[in-house]
Amino acid sequence: MFVLDISGHVRHSCTNAILFAGNVTNGLDIDSGNVRVGAVAFCPSPLGQFYLRDYNRREAVIDALRFYNPGGGTSTVSALDEVLRSHFTGTYGARPDARKVS
Repeated sequence: MFVLDISGHVRHSCTNAILFAGNVTNGLDIDSGNVRVGAVAFCPSPLGQFYLRDYNRREAVIDALRFYNPGGGTSTVSALDEVLRSHFTGTYGARPDARKVS
């Protein structure tokens, strides 16, 4: 799960963060179904970009990571809370047998 700050405060670093997430994703075994990837962007509040269940092909995940929506202040705590509350649930593709870190 990637949590990306796309606010105006880090506009210069936003593109690098998205490239980093894409590069990491490129090396993961997504196509086999062994790995799931999701992303939440925040700017200033969380924007649920895509859930763990949404994409099962590496190229689709990398394409989905190419979002950019700069804005105002940030709320990292809200974004992380959104991930725990919503994205890491069975409804959105989290596997019940996968270890969760909170």
